[in-house]
This record gives sequence, C-alpha cells and structure tokens, in this order.
Amino acid sequence: MIALLQTNAGPVLSKFITYINGIYPVSDALQERLEEDLEVIELPKRSHLLREGERCDYGFFVIEGLLRYYYIKDDAEICSRFITENHIGISINSFYTRRPGYENIETLEPSLIARMHYDKLQKIYRDHIEFNYIARVWTEHYSSMTEHWFYLLRKQTAEERYLFFLDKYPTLIQRLPLKYIASYLGMNLETLSRIRGKIRR
Repeated sequence: MIALLQTNAGPVLSKFITYINGIYPVSDALQERLEEDLEVIELPKRSHLLREGERCDYGFFVIEGLLRYYYIKDDAEICSRFITENHIGISINSFYTRRPGYENIETLEPSLIARMHYDKLQKIYRDHIEFNYIARVWTEHYSSMTEHWFYLLRKQTAEERYLFFLDKYPTLIQRLPLKYIASYLGMNLETLSRIRGKIRR
C-alpha cells in the first residue's frame, strides 16, 4: 500500500533538490515549484508502482530503496532494469505516449520515492526553462547507458555482460537475488553461477 507522506517531506525533498543542483543551479522559484508539485511516498517491499496494462502517470526519483522493472514473456518474469537511489524511473514509452504500458515496476526493498504527475511536469517544463536543461542531461545519460547495454546484449559474451554489471552496479550484487541478475543479463542461473565461480578463482 502506498503511503503519502504529509509531514517531514521537506527534508526528504531536499535530497532531490541537492541532486539536481549538481546538474544545474536551481532557482528559488523552481525549488518552490518542485516542493509544491512533488509527492513523497513510502512503500513496503514488493509494492507495485505500475502493472502491465496500466498507464504510467508519474515520474519517480528514488530517495531510498530499489526498484525492479520486468515484463512477462511465456509466463516468465524478464527483468529489464533496476533503479537505485538518486536515479530517475519511469516507464518511458507509456509515460510519453500516454498509453498503457507493458512493464511492471515494483519495489525490492522498503522505498522512499519522490514522484511527479505527467501534467505537472509538463507545466514545469513550460514555466522553468532551466528544468529542461536538467531533463536533457538525464536523457543523454540514460540514452547512452541504454545504447551501451543493447550493444552488450547483441555482441558480447555472457562473462563480459556480467563484468559490465559488476563495473556499473557493484552494490547491486549484494542487494539482488541472483535469479534477477541472471534474467537481466539474458542468461540462466546456472550460467551466471559458473561465471561467478570462474571470476572468484
């Protein structure tokens, strides 16, 4: 069940403000607007922010916790992304086309999340030009990571994909079940276990 925090949201949102200030200086007017329009929600482990067939109406910023993106294929859950602290999460196609999506988004840990509705975000883009710059930096970063990941899935060996995961997400090895990592890397659990054993030797 989603709990909307009505108190102490200010200190929580300050983490988000600090984060985007590192990308581009945030004006007082934009900060006030973000504090008005962002909601802070608290969710227990295994809560769904989105289910397949629903429209993604919110963009998420993970303050604390861990999100898993997955879709269903032949009755199997295929992990497509993990979102950790200080990162943005949306179901991209659904959010921007305003259509139902195919992804599921769930918390893998108790999570504290700042979220904003699509409509409010569009108004901020219109009213505060600096936020467009911040969004562009996010888009460039995630587009680059996505292209690199698609290259690895098409061209590189299973071991190279695992080494990439270790390099980019070193803390997730301790936070994720191995079956989720194997699914994300496009291999079965036995292959992942064999690679991990080889690397440790």
